[in-house]
Parts: sequence; structure tokens; C-alpha cells
Amino acid sequence: MRIAYISSDRGIPVNGTKGASIHVRGMAQALAQRGHEVQILTARTDGEAPPGFLPHIIDFGFDRMLKQLRRDIRLNGSESIGNEAYSLLLNTALAQALAGLDERWGIDAIYERYSLWSWSGLQFARDRNLPFILEVNAPLVKEQATWRELSLQPIAAGLERLLMREADAISVPASGLRPHIETVAERRRGVHVLPNGVDLALFRHPQPPPEALRARLQGRFVVAFLGSLKPWHGIENLCRAFRKLRARVPAAHLLVIGDGPMLGYLEKTAAELGGDAITLTGPVAHHAVPGLLALAAVGVAPYPQLEDFYFCPLKVIEYLTAGLPVVASDLGDMAKLVAHGRTGLLVPPGDALALADALIELHDDPRQRAKLGERARRRAEEKHSWEVSAQRVEGLIFEAAVRRATRASKPAVMTVTP
Repeated sequence: MRIAYISSDRGIPVNGTKGASIHVRGMAQALAQRGHEVQILTARTDGEAPPGFLPHIIDFGFDRMLKQLRRDIRLNGSESIGNEAYSLLLNTALAQALAGLDERWGIDAIYERYSLWSWSGLQFARDRNLPFILEVNAPLVKEQATWRELSLQPIAAGLERLLMREADAISVPASGLRPHIETVAERRRGVHVLPNGVDLALFRHPQPPPEALRARLQGRFVVAFLGSLKPWHGIENLCRAFRKLRARVPAAHLLVIGDGPMLGYLEKTAAELGGDAITLTGPVAHHAVPGLLALAAVGVAPYPQLEDFYFCPLKVIEYLTAGLPVVASDLGDMAKLVAHGRTGLLVPPGDALALADALIELHDDPRQRAKLGERARRRAEEKHSWEVSAQRVEGLIFEAAVRRATRASKPAVMTVTP
């Protein structure tokens, strides 16, 4: 099957280090490894694909005239309107890219990662009676309006409703997104929970970490945090807990893998605690992550109390795959990822004391830590490979194709009223 995989969000570079970038590559690669031909159509690439990456990547986002128009709009209006109008106009470029790809290759299905302004993929699929599967990872209209700026909110909300109503099937990484889709699209059927996955091969053969870092952490009780350093990821809560842990376990060390707006806060905390307390790696290539996690004893996901927790944290799945027991906030579907007492420990969200106590418990009981880590690795290998996710997506596409072919083959029925 020839699958066009659309990722139109300009904030997600397909070849980048973000979790969303890893998700796109992981799913596309797994579909390709299952024997499908996959073409990724994206508005942003940022560099070269990793070695051995099978899908072809088409960058439809670089358009000189559109970029000039975006600059003109921003000069004569607000920056957000300029960005939003540009993203809407990119649908023309996407439509052209899809038409050209279909002419020379032949598209059998559209799989799209939902973004705020993209609708050309749905239109293309409907014009040709092709399956259209929508992957929804967040309530983007609500997020954009709450955390950033959204000038054309009625248009964004209308497109969100259109996509969610018209998709043949919708995949979500966590059940917390179901109520949002039910509210927006008045849709209760055809929404499937597909948790995030992991590249098992990458973790079975990890790249060795830098020798200097390995030597620095030798003999330490290393607590790892992986991901973007954003306030809602619980960085402040983690630092409070780590201070309590250090008071009890002076050899404890915090390894932070990633970058983001909370980096300055972490740098300040590191300076206060001294040079042997915290290591900040900054952004790293994804292939280097398994080797860094191999230096750790525990992985943490210290989320604060959040009103809506609709995530399936990629970091947690990668901790499990690395054989690390996980200490995580008990929110949303977290208990489905981390089995309390079997693959990790769950603590109340935002509770720094409980987080510190869980870390101290694991430090004090190496045997328990080893058992949890081994079970974590087995669980990840059984349930959380991208292969498992791709198999389910494949099933959704085939089911949609059969339904569309069946409807198309039925003869029209004319009702005559006497």
C-alpha cells in the first residue's frame, strides 16, 4: 500500500529531536518496515533523515512567494495573523504536492498528524474516495489559545471540527483525548487509543555515551529526566524533590536530557547545588538517548496537577525500554504505562515529598530496582514497539478502504413517490 503521511505543523521538524518529530519518524519507519511504501509530506524537515530511514520525505513548505506574503502580512498586521495566514495558504502547496505525488506514484491512503490549519489532505482523500486516518495528539485549538496566541480562532475551530467529523478513523495516544473529540465533533465511534511507541532496535544496541560523562557519573545514583523542559512537565517539582533526595543521598545526581524554556531555572538550581549535582546535556540526537539512559538508575516523569492530562509521554516508554524503573505522577493513562509496584512507582502529581520518598525507596533497595527495571523492559518490548502501533494503523486503513469500496460499489436507489 502507498501511504502519504502528512505532517503540516511547522513546529515539528521531521528530522528534529522533539518528541513529535520522533513520533512521526517512528510511525512512518514502522509502516515502511511492514512492507508499505511511505512518503512523508512536511512543511519542515531540519536536516537529513537518520541512517537507514526508509520513507521518502517531501518538503512542501519552502515557497518563496508564500514566505514573502507572510512577511508582508506580518509587517501590516500582527505576527500571529501572518503566521496563521501563511499556514492556511500552505494548503495550496500541500495540494500541489499531493497531486504531483499521486500522478507519478499513486496514493492509496492518507495518514495525517493533525495540525491547526491543514485541510488539503482531507480534501484530496475525499475527491479520490481514499481512506483518511487522522492522528490527534492534542486539542491544538485549546492549547494555542491558552498557551500562545490564536488570532483566527473561529477558522481553526471550524477546521478542527471538519477534520474530526470527516476522518474515517481517529487515533489518539491516550484516552484523555476522547472527551475532547466527542465534544468537538460529536463523535463517539471510530476513535482508537494507540499509545506512543519506541524503536526497540535503537535500545537493544545503544550508542556508547561520552566517556567523560560515564566517568563523572560512575558510582552515582543517577535520576534521569528526558524531554522538552517546559513548565507543565514538572521541572520545578523535580528540582524540589531532588533537593530532598540529595539531603538523604549525597551521591544522587540528576541527568537532564533535553532543552526548553526551563533550562535557565535548571542552570540556576545546578549552580546552587554545586557542580557534581546536575548534568544538563542540552538537545541531543535521538540515537544518543539510549546510551545516556543506560547511565541512569531511575527515570522520572514528575508532572504537576494538570486539569487535562491527555498525554502518552514518550519519555516514559523510553525509560521502560531502557530497563529503568519509572517514578511518575499518577495522572491520566499513566497507570496503564507504569504498573505501580511492578515496573515503577506512581506518586501524587505535584507532590515533591512523595516523589523524593519514592526515589529514596528505590535507592535503598537495589534488588527491587533491578526487578522493576527488568519487568519494565519486558513490558515495553511486548506492548510499546512502533511495530505494534503501525500494525494497528494498518488495520484502520484497511478497514476504511473496505468500507469506502463497499459504499462505492452499491447501486444507487431511486425512490419514486406516487
